[in-house]
Amino acid sequence: MAEELKIIQTTNSACCTPSSVVEESACCTPTAQAQSGLSLWKSVAVFIALIASFAISDYWFGSFLKSHITGFGTAATDSISFFISHSIGLLSLLAAITTAAVFLRSYIDADKVRKHMEKVSSIRGHGIAAGIGMATPFCSCSAVPVFTGFVRGGVPVSQAISFLVASPLVNEIAVIMLATTVGWGIAGAYAGMGFAIAVGAGIALRKFAKPSLTEISMVKSLNIIDAQGNVIKPSLQKRANAALLEARDTVKTTFVYILIGVGVGSLIHGWVPTSAIQTIASWGPVAGVLAATAIGVPLYSGIATVIPIITALSEKGMPMGTLLAFAMSVTALSFPEAMLLRKVMKPKLLAAYFATVSLGIILVGVTFNILL
Repeated sequence: MAEELKIIQTTNSACCTPSSVVEESACCTPTAQAQSGLSLWKSVAVFIALIASFAISDYWFGSFLKSHITGFGTAATDSISFFISHSIGLLSLLAAITTAAVFLRSYIDADKVRKHMEKVSSIRGHGIAAGIGMATPFCSCSAVPVFTGFVRGGVPVSQAISFLVASPLVNEIAVIMLATTVGWGIAGAYAGMGFAIAVGAGIALRKFAKPSLTEISMVKSLNIIDAQGNVIKPSLQKRANAALLEARDTVKTTFVYILIGVGVGSLIHGWVPTSAIQTIASWGPVAGVLAATAIGVPLYSGIATVIPIITALSEKGMPMGTLLAFAMSVTALSFPEAMLLRKVMKPKLLAAYFATVSLGIILVGVTFNILL
């Protein structure tokens, strides 16, 4: 049974009456979490604190550290500040997103979701999932808990993958920022190609991406069935407690992988010079895209951070297809995401996911370079 069920298991005389509907062991053993759960307002306060921690770390703390760390060179200072600020921010965001996803999932009937998605055609289902991703601008790592929630709720793995690709890759903020720097034509093409990659990756993996290749167990809901077969819906407090409990467990089991991923990203961020990326411009429309994708995949950043780099390199003459391949690979895939996904995907599916999305990005980059 899923972790979130533990928090709402409470002693109930009706529930504890043995019957053919409910076994006694399923609902009659109260847990420590149920007995000492946070009040609703404290749960809300914890969630707000997580969001605030992410915002402060992502938008202010890095610059603060850069200006106060002394005794190191510029590259080392950049790496240290990147590692500290992004580690705190990413862990906070992971906990916040997981909390929100589990809380919202508690209101979803997985059987209804599964039946609805079975009636939707494959292409349409992947398009809907990618559209939801475009409307929810998460980074490559923070989209993972939502992906997990979709699979647990009964959404096919391949459709959840379409969301996982689209969410960090394309969103309205990115399109507007890109349009103001390189024009609406390029921004629109980027959005269209990003959507196509998300849908295409999901469809390409449709037959391969089975639930058995994930580490995710499906759940129905947080509801309890009493001895008479009636649904007992948990209170807001218990839903919030369940969400925080799963967020805590998620962070506990993944934080080492996240720190390793951010550590690699911080080394690349601080020590790989921009001139090394500029050199790629002279390698041609195909080799340049391959190199840009290979360099971009390990990095971790949001599209908003990459856009200024695209603008600067575009002014220096780098082909637009190469630039977009770099931007897409940085935002859609990352080493921290791979470390995080390893906890929910088995190696075969993880490798297939990264290979499929990378191939899509390469095709987009080469196409842009040839057409432009």
